[in-house]
Amino acid sequence: MLTIEEIVKATKGELIQGNLNDTVSNFQIDSRPVTEESFYCPILGEKVDGQKFIMDCARKHCKGFFVSDMNYVDVDNVDKDTAIIKVANTKQALIDIGVYNREKHREMEVVAITGSVGKTSTREMVNSVLKEHFNTLSTMKNMNSHIGMPLITLMMDKQELAILEAGVDFDGEMDILNKLLIPSVAVVTNIGTSHIGKFGSQDNIYKEKIKIANNLVDKKTLLLNKDDPYLAKYENPNIHIIYYGYGDAENVKYNPTSIEFDTNIYNKKEHVVINAIGNHNVINSIIAIRIAELYNLTTKEIINGISKYTNYEKRMNAYEASGMHLIDDTYNASPSSTESGLKTVEMIAPGRKIAVLADILELGDYSKKIHTDLGEVFKELSYDVVIAFGNDIKYLVESASKYVPIIYMCNNSKEAEEKLRDIMRPNDTIYFKGSRSMNVSEIVDNIRRDFE
Repeated sequence: MLTIEEIVKATKGELIQGNLNDTVSNFQIDSRPVTEESFYCPILGEKVDGQKFIMDCARKHCKGFFVSDMNYVDVDNVDKDTAIIKVANTKQALIDIGVYNREKHREMEVVAITGSVGKTSTREMVNSVLKEHFNTLSTMKNMNSHIGMPLITLMMDKQELAILEAGVDFDGEMDILNKLLIPSVAVVTNIGTSHIGKFGSQDNIYKEKIKIANNLVDKKTLLLNKDDPYLAKYENPNIHIIYYGYGDAENVKYNPTSIEFDTNIYNKKEHVVINAIGNHNVINSIIAIRIAELYNLTTKEIINGISKYTNYEKRMNAYEASGMHLIDDTYNASPSSTESGLKTVEMIAPGRKIAVLADILELGDYSKKIHTDLGEVFKELSYDVVIAFGNDIKYLVESASKYVPIIYMCNNSKEAEEKLRDIMRPNDTIYFKGSRSMNVSEIVDNIRRDFE
């Protein structure tokens, strides 16, 4: 919660009108959910300037708003109690108040999680465990960027511990996030090829993500995936590094709706059950265990927390529909998450295996090679059918055609859905994957609507 005075101070803004003593606990960058309790932070987006909606918020009698161009404000038609704060840049103002509230709650320790893939599922697993003991704050939805993160740090109040996800989309973004995070513990899940079209190389992705170690405080602990060639070589004498990997789990058993394995907790062998599918959840559990040990949770709390974990929406969610097994992994796609999902389905599918795949985007000049290489993964698998659509997915189809007996290359999602409906039958396991804007999720939703 911040006062209008604190907001003005943090942003070095000019108070056009409003009461300095008013308090705000609800901040919005979207004008639609704004209420009388909201402070509106308009953002200049790629397509729309959020300042266009300032007067819509004013008509809702909002607490206040930022503005950089007074041409968007009809002051005579704004309640005198509504704070108007003029700032040089509304996006920077949002970051500034996010940083201010983080500093205000400096005693709250933060566990920060970054990586090319697996950030959200790791965050959810870690939170599932730590909230067994602590009152936690965790990143919601995809609020992990320099725009979303301030909205989370502005929620810091009386929680005891925060588990925050850090996603970077451009060179230098981690420097901004570090000021918001000030983490005590940080995790880097892996260095993959997500957003490689923007960063230009894996080396550049690594350099950006590893910056999360630059601002560690208190416990100064960094968890790194020792199975990742980039992370395995990282050294820093000024911080405590814990290396983890898939090999930390023994006797791993994949069931249709769960995974179980043995691992050390406080140097004693324990049996762990995850009530969700996805082999990445084994690694996520290991991470959660190591962090829980740092915060002295009991073994019972750790095991209970892992057992209560559920996959995030559209991330390896399993559904039954008229005897068919649907695996919805359509939240987004990267090469490594697609490979992991395909291999998970291979291990648990009781009958025929079908993959419905679409383009993996933001790969730039690497797209052809990455899609081609991904098609080679089918050499190790036994899929019966692949249904594909998109532009660059054709490269996956070309390489996979040597290993998959039936492949359908479709023109769009509608055609792919029609083909799937023609061929699917009871006891099929159908895996759905593609970048979010490819709309593979719509196929899943339509099938569930008609067959569940």
